[in-house]
Amino acid sequence: MSDDLFIYVVVALNILVQLMLIHSLRFPPGGRRKYYLLAIVIPIAIMLAMRLLIVVGAINNRVADQSTVAQLVTSAAGVLLMASPWLVTMFAIVDKKRSAWIKKLRAETEEPI
Repeated sequence: MSDDLFIYVVVALNILVQLMLIHSLRFPPGGRRKYYLLAIVIPIAIMLAMRLLIVVGAINNRVADQSTVAQLVTSAAGVLLMASPWLVTMFAIVDKKRSAWIKKLRAETEEPI
């Protein structure tokens, strides 16, 4: 298997794991959809952007032939490629906890009539 395909398989498996984690959070109906989309779209957008930079010629395909700036861009894209589904999952968890905290706060502040 070529390195490009191997990277795509690893990213796809990472996305799949994060989608399963987001699914287990038990959001209300329709509440998970934005996190599903973000966990899928961000890595795909990063992959497409890097491929576009290679096709246009802004970045060399081989890392050994890249300039320092191109290597930094490639490294940053690689980190974001793997971290973005994790960050989306983290944001989903924080949003779930924040929503529960707001509900609890509203229930405590409401005065009975």
